[in-house]
Parts: sequence; C-alpha cells; structure tokens
Amino acid sequence: MKKKALLSLFAALIMLAPALLPMAAAALPSVDSELIAVQPDCNEGVELEYDPGEFAIRCSEQYGVLAVAENRTLTLTARFAEGWTYCPEYTVFFHSHPERVTETANPDGSVTFVFSAVRGDVLTRDELDSIGVYASAAQLPRLDITTSIPFSQIGKKEWVDADFTLTLGTKRYSSGDYEGTGAVKGRGNTSWGQPKKPYSIKLSSKASLLDIPKTKKYAIVPSWSDSTILRNYMTYKACLGFDGIGYVPKCEFVEAYFNGVYNGIYLLVERVDIEKNKIDIEEATAEELTGGYLIEKDIDGKIDYAEDQWFNCPYWANQSRDYFVLKTPEPDDPALVSQMLSYLESYMQSVHRSILGLSSEPYDKYVDEPSWADFMIIQELAKNIDGNLKTSCYMVKKAGDDKLYLTAPWDFDLAYGSPSCTWNNADHTHNDYYDCPDAQSPAEFMAINSSCPWFDHLYDDHAEFRELLKSRYASCRRTVVPHMFRLLNGGAAYLASAMPRDEAKWNHDFGEGFSQLYNWLGSRVEWLDGEWLGAETIDLDYALNAAGGALGFSSDGDHPFRGVVKDGRVAAASGNSGVNSSESTVTLTVSMRAGESISFDYKVSTERDYDKLLFEVDSYTMLTADGEQDWQTFTYTVGESGVHTFTWKYRKDYSVASGSDCVWVDNVSCSGGAALMPGDADGSGAVDSADALLVLRYSMGLIDHIPVFANADVNGDGVLDSSDALMILRMALGMG
Repeated sequence: MKKKALLSLFAALIMLAPALLPMAAAALPSVDSELIAVQPDCNEGVELEYDPGEFAIRCSEQYGVLAVAENRTLTLTARFAEGWTYCPEYTVFFHSHPERVTETANPDGSVTFVFSAVRGDVLTRDELDSIGVYASAAQLPRLDITTSIPFSQIGKKEWVDADFTLTLGTKRYSSGDYEGTGAVKGRGNTSWGQPKKPYSIKLSSKASLLDIPKTKKYAIVPSWSDSTILRNYMTYKACLGFDGIGYVPKCEFVEAYFNGVYNGIYLLVERVDIEKNKIDIEEATAEELTGGYLIEKDIDGKIDYAEDQWFNCPYWANQSRDYFVLKTPEPDDPALVSQMLSYLESYMQSVHRSILGLSSEPYDKYVDEPSWADFMIIQELAKNIDGNLKTSCYMVKKAGDDKLYLTAPWDFDLAYGSPSCTWNNADHTHNDYYDCPDAQSPAEFMAINSSCPWFDHLYDDHAEFRELLKSRYASCRRTVVPHMFRLLNGGAAYLASAMPRDEAKWNHDFGEGFSQLYNWLGSRVEWLDGEWLGAETIDLDYALNAAGGALGFSSDGDHPFRGVVKDGRVAAASGNSGVNSSESTVTLTVSMRAGESISFDYKVSTERDYDKLLFEVDSYTMLTADGEQDWQTFTYTVGESGVHTFTWKYRKDYSVASGSDCVWVDNVSCSGGAALMPGDADGSGAVDSADALLVLRYSMGLIDHIPVFANADVNGDGVLDSSDALMILRMALGMG
C-alpha cells in the first residue's frame, strides 16, 4: 500500500476511534471523585493504630465500583492483648489487590499492614467496609453444668436440679465468673433429636452471665445443623442494628462441660420472655384482656397440645392449620386462659383480614410497619426457612394498642443456605407450589411468597409498605449488612483456637462451612440489591472484557449471564441460581490464528461434583470446575487458524444448590503470537506420553478432536498419523 493510502487509512481510524473505545473494567468513565474514609474493624483483644485522616482513598464511582483517583499509601498497626493471637485466616485487608499489600510482623508482636493504592485500581464500598484485623482467644468461657443424674437421662419435660459454674476465658466480661444453682432440661423440637443437644437453664436467682442483662432464663444452643456455629451469633448481634425490632436476644459463646465431660462450643443466649431487661410490657390481666402478650407462631407437630397455651388462626399457609402459642402470661386460672386465647384468636383474625383486604380496616391499624419491615429484611437476608411466620417467630401485642409488633429474631441454624436444609415451604394444597423456592439457592424470596400470605400481601398489595421496606433495606445496606460480614470474620477468628476441639468431638468441618456461608451471604446480598436497590444494569461486554479489550459477547436464553460487582471487580455471573436442570450460557465467537490464546479469570461456588462451570472451545470441553474455588486464571492456546466459538456454561443438575450456586467469569482477553510447543497436543504445557497416545488414538479414528492440532502435527505435513505419534513419543522420552 502506498504511503498516501496508509495516511488516509490512519486518519479514518482516528475519526472512528471514539466509537471503538471499549469500556474497560479498570478504566471507569470519568466522574467526580471523593475522599472516602476507611474505618477498619477489629475484635476484642486487638488495638488498631492508624491516622484516621490519612486512612482514606480518593475515588470516583460508577456501577457501584470505586476507581482509585490518586496514588496513596494506607498504613495501620495491630497490637494484640495477652492471650490473643493474630488470626490471618479471617483478617481482611484489601483482599482484591494482594499484590499491593505488605504485612510485617514486628519484634514486639504487633503486625503492620500497608496498602499502596494506585490510580486506576478498582475497589468496592463492600470491600472497604469489610477491612478488619482479628485475633483468636486462647480460651473461651467455660460453662460447667453438674447434675446428680447422667445427662443422657435429662429430658424435655422435667427440670433437673443442677449446679452451674462459669469461668471466664481470654475475653473479659464485667459480670465476672459465676457459681450458682438452678435447674436444666432439654429444649427444641427437631434439634432435640440431634446428637449435640440444646438445653434450657433456669437459675435460682437472676444473674448476669457474660454481661447478658440479669435474668433467670438462659438457653445453650449447640447449632448442630450449622458447622460454623456462627449463624445465630451473627444474626442476633447484627439485628441490634435494626431500630424497628424492639428486642433482640443477647448471646455469647461458651465451651460446655456436662458432669465434667466436654460437649463442645455452645451459644449461651437469654430466653425470650417478658421482663424489664427483655420485652418490657405490662402483661394482660382478667381486667385488661387487650394486652400485653408475647406470642410465638408455631406449626403442627411442634406444639404440646396438653401443655401449651395454643390457639388457631388459619390463614391457609404452608400447613392446614396455623397455630400460635401464648408464651406469656401463663395464668393459673383455666377460665382466664380460655378467655385470653379466645380474645387472641379473634384479634389475629382481624389482623389477617385487614392485611388481605377482607375487611374495611386498614392494615396499618394492626401492623407496626417498622418492626415488620425490619423483621422481613433479616428473614430475607438469611433466607430463613422458618422465618415466613412458620415457627420460632415471636410477636407482641401491647396493652391499649391494636398494633402487632414482630420481635426477637430467633433460630437461624437452618438459614443462610445451610447445606442441612434440603426442603422448601411449598404445599400444593395450601399455597402456590411454584413460587416457594428452595432454601439453599441465594436467589428468590423465602418469606415474601404465598407460604406467608401476610408478608406476601403486604409486599405485593401495599406499595407504601413495599417502599418503606426498600428504604429501610437501603439504610441498613451500609450499616447492618457490612456488620454481618465483620461479625463472621471476627467470630471465626475468636473461635479459631477452640474450634478444633469441637470438630474432633462432633466431626464437623468448620473451614468448609465458613467458606460456604460467607460466599452464600455475599451472593444473597447481591440478589437482594438487585431487587430492592434498583442497581444500575452493567453491560455484559463491560463486565467480561479485560482492560483494553473490545470483545463482543452474547448471552441469551431464560437465564443469561449478567454484569455484577464481585470481590472488588466487575465480572459476569451466571443467571440460573436456584433453577434445577438448567444452564446459563455466554458465548464469544472470534477469528484466531494457530498459536494465539484466550485467557480468563473464573470463580465458582457450587454443589461439588454436580453443578459445574464448563468452558468449551468449538463444543469441546476444555475446563470444568465445581465446589468452592476462588479466582483462578485459565489460558487456552488455539491449535488451528479460523473462526472459533468459546462458551462458558453453568450447568445445574436436577436437585440441590450449594454455596452461592453461581459461577463468575472476568478478564477475558485474546492474545496473538503465542509460541507453539511442538508435541504438546493436549495443551498441558508439557510434552509427554499422553500427547503421543492422544495423537495415535486420533490417527486410528477413535477420537475426532485434538486440542492443539498445530502442536500435534510435528512433521508439518497437515495430517496427523502414527508417524506424528511416534515422533512425539521420542520427544517425550528425550530421544529427539
């Protein structure tokens, strides 16, 4: 081409350049920047030293992603009190950029962390909110319970006299050690049948244990279904940040010994009750039947009909009768009990009819909107199988007040995608069978569906309530939600030294359970953000391309890949979470020459061995991944010149979801000029006998595909035959 023609072509390309510029993940559109202060977290036993004015990053924001606007260095030093040991496994310090983090152990036992932010780095507010340094305690508080009979003989019916000794561990509590008497008995329904059993404690006199406000009534909860033992702890602690929920049970960890025998880590928690330090209301009397009452929603099979003060208010949810139990008051007069239950049944019918629009009374006459909205938010964050007003759901009716208040979040062992919870709330005779999702997938509403008509109608039929709920979620998204992740990391670190004893006793895998829980909660928050925050749609090409890339992707079908923010990066996520027997697919078709390569990053959180990420080249599978795998890079070298189709799939089988039930792909790039490796027919990066066997099988017609044809054709004649196989074998043996 002549020089003049080349100049004309160059000029044309300059004119077209603005239209051709890609949206690169690390080069966000130019927007105003702001200085964002970072407030690192720590647990007891850790003291952080840093300059608050300097521990900040100037960033611009787009799609919820922060682009660092200037080079900056952030430094903090962590010091550890006696008995506390730095726990790197659960410390989080700018995890999306490990190459920019230095961690130095100092001679005095402190640890100094330095992050060198570079202009153009990509972060997220969630990442900044999650920064924390955590330590493990040498000893947890020890609770000894001594009885005159073997613990194996203690049941749920009768209280058994007991002596209690509580000895503090590494963590300090102002209430100090405790010795006293009282009684113990079994508790729970399904949990009572599990190997590590729960118990109720009744002290002879009120006392504060581990700084829990003075009470006689405690419980020790084993969380047998939760290998992390963190679900209840994290939920109760986080719910203290909801101002709509009037009361949240206080709790702390202990190691329990029954008659001197170690029985594992338990959560010591105050039992829900009407008390000044708990639910502080005036109890109903014969003279004042309108309140106050503490009521628990329950189901058939969990009620002792001979002992419990129960009443029925059918709203035709996920069982044939909807039972409520009056927990307090408990009058001695049977006639008064009957009056109270009759009043409450009529009252609950009024609540029901107002919410469903079956009466002329407005729903907000009976619904305390702040407590209901906050209660629904935590149940949906946890995707709690019991949180749809099925069981273990508490409510309060106050004297002189028609409103019903939801309170005391309780029992989250089977929530947060628990692998132990393999069922749903669907019942084809009582609700819309098809809108009740499984409990393990992080997608879909668990409480806001036909299994709970009250929540479902409030959300669907009353726009003002729906907007209130979304507004309260938006508020807690930067407070309660980040605190949940900090509680998980801090709690895991706190238990780290004691956990091996519990694992040995009960054969649980804490590490695997923690990874599943942490990943699941991240994906659940992503899904709820999409439903309640109206997050801006992220272009799929923008999400998938590496910086500077201009590849065009397509994702069709019922469950397309979508752009998301994940781990401080913009990536593409599969769209079929929770949908059994399904595929989510994204494809790229591009012309490449032999020896060029395609590379990408991927992450998976799926049911191990069953739900898989597949990467296919021209319909041939080159990579499969499943289980829990953090970000990794895969590179494939093209063996033949021509047009190639690359496909990423998340393929789910017919049942069960695990982890985040999702795969992510990012930083896809195609590069030319990759060096060929003659003889490496399978693209493994080495020449060995497997390559020779592969080519021989191809030459015999036993297989119809060679991953890297150009490498296999070592004699360059364009045909693969036994001579190529022989030459590759000689190369593998070092013979030429």
